[in-house]
Amino acid sequence: MHILLSISGHERTGIVRDVAESLLNIHANIEDSSMTALRGRFTMMLIVNLDVNSSFGELKASLAELEQRTGLTVQSQQLSEDEVSHVPLEPDCVITVSGADKAGIVHAVSDVLAGLDVSIVDVSTQARESEQGDMYMMALEAVSGTHADAVREALAKTSKELGVDIQVHVLESGIL
Repeated sequence: MHILLSISGHERTGIVRDVAESLLNIHANIEDSSMTALRGRFTMMLIVNLDVNSSFGELKASLAELEQRTGLTVQSQQLSEDEVSHVPLEPDCVITVSGADKAGIVHAVSDVLAGLDVSIVDVSTQARESEQGDMYMMALEAVSGTHADAVREALAKTSKELGVDIQVHVLESGIL
């Protein structure tokens, strides 16, 4: 049985260890994960596979104990067989955006990509203060297929409209 876990809490040392220990205690294997810290908060998404001798109820009990012991917030959801067998998209390009921070950057870039039928598989953004003012940085992993040149062209127009630098970096297959 595969379960999607969403876990968040105040950033501190030992969160990954605490979660991994709770899962190990019921013989749950972490198969896929994404974790990050944002402004003092830590969040993770995990797909775990329960051992045949473990039940969803045991997982829920272990996670409830984890929440009480650590102050983390945990949500769980059983995955369907279709979701378990889904082959994830492999990104073939990384798109970077940098420039003065303002509302609408994520929407403008993602709107262009959606219009080109480009799938975004991962996004990371960060606003930072600098001597030049508030700066914004974004990196997107995307699946452009054979549309890399069309993506570059469309994003060049968006780059000018937003006054930010946008670069499209094509990845060699198997790099990630």
